[in-house]
Amino acid sequence: MSAQQNQLRDVSNHEFHNTFMRSYLSDPEAMQWLESYMPEDLTIAELEGSSNSLWTISPPSRTNIMKMLSSKEQFPITVAWSIQRNPTLGAKAEFSTGKKVMFLDDKTKLELFLLLNGTRKDGVVIKHGFQRYLRAPTDSEAKPIEQLSTEEVSITLALERLHNDSEGVQEWWIVNQTSPGKINVRSPKNLYNAGLELYVFSDQVSPPSLGFLAGYGIMGLYASVVLVIGKFVREFFSGISHTIMFEELPNVDRILKLCTDIFLVRETGELDLEEDMYAKLIFLYRSPETMIKWTREKTQ
Repeated sequence: MSAQQNQLRDVSNHEFHNTFMRSYLSDPEAMQWLESYMPEDLTIAELEGSSNSLWTISPPSRTNIMKMLSSKEQFPITVAWSIQRNPTLGAKAEFSTGKKVMFLDDKTKLELFLLLNGTRKDGVVIKHGFQRYLRAPTDSEAKPIEQLSTEEVSITLALERLHNDSEGVQEWWIVNQTSPGKINVRSPKNLYNAGLELYVFSDQVSPPSLGFLAGYGIMGLYASVVLVIGKFVREFFSGISHTIMFEELPNVDRILKLCTDIFLVRETGELDLEEDMYAKLIFLYRSPETMIKWTREKTQ
């Protein structure tokens, strides 16, 4: 069984809040889980009831299955599912899969035995055989949602036969749900058609451009932000010890007056006096102790 793109249905805001969530008002655990999802996170897949291929089994294998059904041994049934996503949207894996293994009771085994030998025409009910609500995270494992699976859905398993003169008897399985989903997605003409309604909740992922950060989780994101901020802070204060004594002077009035005097004597042509005053300015910048005395506040 499979569902193509045209069989995937989005959920409106009214259907999600007023129909789906309202049905869980009496279940606080389910309501708390649903609070973290939005309508666009839910997709309903309408699976066709008929199998995609014919059931081709050899007579010895068929006889062996019937012997197992008629014996007292446990008969396991495995229900597997696979969800395919667009890998370019940020998911870690393209396929998300999962499975459930269950064992049939004696009554179901007998009914399935009669269905295989052709004496039973009606379908066989497999109790709790369908996981309607699945969560598809970014990784490759899709798990049933325990908070919403309080009422596991049973399925009806039927074996259709077609007698063909040229190819003999052709058989295929038909699977149908015993109860519809909480949101009505079927059109009136397909209301009673066989099939399953699968509710898939997809986790939101970060954009592909930030995938290298999201891949390391919240700790990786935190470390990246701290490193980036630390780099900018370090570059801002780098080399400040070499310039702080020249850029953070308390009072520069005396030094400014000395520079003004150098300019005036240069204009008047007193070059010898300019040389002495300029040497004094160089000495100030080469002697931190003298610079501290010259640039003290006037009150000091």
